[in-house]
Amino acid sequence: MSTRKPQRVWISVLLGVVFGAALILVVLNGGQCERYERKMERQKMMRDYLDSMRKQRK
Repeated sequence: MSTRKPQRVWISVLLGVVFGAALILVVLNGGQCERYERKMERQKMMRDYLDSMRKQRK
C-alpha cells in the first residue's frame, strides 16, 4: 500500500510541469501572433504608400 503514494506525487509533479510548459508556450505564442499582426499591418501600410506614390507619378 505504501508504494502508491510516491507514485501519485510524481504524477502530480509531472502534470504540473506539463501544464506549466503548455501555459508558457501559449503565452509566448500569443506574443508572436501580436508581433506578426503588427508586421503585416506595417507591410500593408508601406504597400499602400508605395502604390499611392506610383499613382501620383502617372
